[in-house]
Amino acid sequence: MEYRKRRKKRNAPAEGSFQPLIRALILIIIFGAALWLIFGTKAGERIKTGWAMSLIDSCRAGSKPTATPSPLVMPEDTSSPAPTAAPTGETCEVKLPSIEIHMVEMGIYSDSALCSSKAAELKSMGAAGYVFNDGGSLRLIASAYSDKASAENVIERLRTEGYECSLHTVSSNGVELIITAPGERLIPIRTAFAAAAETITALDELAIDFDLNSRSTEYGLNVLNEIKTNLATASASIAPQAEQNAMLAILNRYYADLLIISAPDETASASRTAFASYIKALRVEAALRYVMLLSEIGGAA
Repeated sequence: MEYRKRRKKRNAPAEGSFQPLIRALILIIIFGAALWLIFGTKAGERIKTGWAMSLIDSCRAGSKPTATPSPLVMPEDTSSPAPTAAPTGETCEVKLPSIEIHMVEMGIYSDSALCSSKAAELKSMGAAGYVFNDGGSLRLIASAYSDKASAENVIERLRTEGYECSLHTVSSNGVELIITAPGERLIPIRTAFAAAAETITALDELAIDFDLNSRSTEYGLNVLNEIKTNLATASASIAPQAEQNAMLAILNRYYADLLIISAPDETASASRTAFASYIKALRVEAALRYVMLLSEIGGAA
């Protein structure tokens, strides 16, 4: 019996003989589930993508290629406009000289009718009879001069003749400007600026010469026409650029105004006395307009 029992135990499967098979079966099941999870589900797709990127990153980290430096591009500053290009061309200095107008004043009035009556009396004697509105005060002017001595001599003579008169002076500082323009435009611009003061001098000389040398009305008109031609030339030389430049526009307007007031009507040229009065009044008004010109251009510069 003992023998049989030992044989029976030898022929029976040993304890734990099925465990390897079971473990293999479990591994197969787990492997199959993993394959199904990877290839058969959306989660598997994400896992595959993650593995692929990890593999690519590992390869890149291993190779460590040298990076090419990119140029540094500064962002455009939109907080302020782009700078304006500097003007091109040649540069020159132009001047409008200072001025002093020494006027022989025959009285100051507040009554315009009375002032006009006195002005008419002066005109009938060949004086300017120009009414200068100075802040509400009406100054009656007989004549004007560029030098003080000449005005004082006339005042002294008039006083000896019984007239009440005094000296009234208006002055203004000159203006200096730097002009940049194409070379072919600089000469006309400089000529136009110079003509402003030259016109005052020419009118001053005409007024004195007309009386001193007893010139005829025809002579006076011819000289005045020459002055007007110079004014028109100066105005035309800057007219194209006056549309784009404030200071040239002011100067051109000054010439336009002078051309208007320097056209005597039939009354002004009817006699020598009438023309003498007209030319003196024109000289005063042109000088006062020049003072205004200096003020405007000085303010615009």
